Amino acid sequence: MTTLFTFCDIPWWLSWLLPFLLGLVLGWLLWSRFKALFDQSQSDLSASQHKLSELSLEIENMRKNHALVEGDLAICRGKLREIELAGKSTGGATKVSKTMAATVPLAAGDKWAAAIGTDQLQIIEGIGPKMEAILKENQILNFATLAASTSGKLRDILNQYGDKYRIIDPGTWPQQAQLASEGKYNELIQLQKSLDGGRSDTLADNTDSKLEKFLIKAGILKKWKQDDLKAIEGIGPKIEGLLIAEGIKTWRQLADTSIDVIKGILEKAGPRYQLADPATWPKQAEMAATGRWEELQNYQDALNGGRE
Repeated sequence: MTTLFTFCDIPWWLSWLLPFLLGLVLGWLLWSRFKALFDQSQSDLSASQHKLSELSLEIENMRKNHALVEGDLAICRGKLREIELAGKSTGGATKVSKTMAATVPLAAGDKWAAAIGTDQLQIIEGIGPKMEAILKENQILNFATLAASTSGKLRDILNQYGDKYRIIDPGTWPQQAQLASEGKYNELIQLQKSLDGGRSDTLADNTDSKLEKFLIKAGILKKWKQDDLKAIEGIGPKIEGLLIAEGIKTWRQLADTSIDVIKGILEKAGPRYQLADPATWPKQAEMAATGRWEELQNYQDALNGGRE
């Protein structure tokens, strides 16, 4: 007898299970496809964000390079202007105005004035090579013209050269230039020691002087630490040690010490020190203590081993 298979013979639960399994497989396939697309979109988004970050960095670098190029261009313009002025001066066709005339008399033996001249604007605290080029490009060619400028005019010039120059404070530049123009170098040194990068709002008495650095680099001024007694002509390391042992540790203390007291210290140290002549030491120390370096330099040049 032949057995016939009919749908009636399929269990009722299997007729429900088959569509469920088919739907489950179809759903898994659709979810897998969607997940792949989602992962790809996330990857593309991450790559786009990374590219955007790189572009932002490149734009920032381009802005910085643009500012640097502007500064270099200002230097080139300043040098070109100097060449043009030099050509005119050698041709004899141009008269120099009073504001551009030299105001520092170059007396014989005046090493400081000879080295500084009238247009070394970089000795001004707050002015570097690029800034000097910018100023000269704008017809501020020497100390006299800088001294005659107002801080507002200088501010307007700086604002033309980008953000990096807007933070610079030129408020003390005319005052410094006036001292340089008049040859008051010791006063300029004392003023610069009270400034911080050319600014007067952050006083710091121990800051280095821009003019002193210039003169030291030029080999005109010797570099001494504060209260270094060896700055006095005639005092070496051993005599310095003797003085310090007796409580004479600063230029001011040495300036206030009598010659007889100093001689007594040397005599007590033995015959080898009695040959030293301290007659000029307090005078030299007074100049050092009061920052009169130009006067001290000239005085020491006239001495012979500390003796007049």
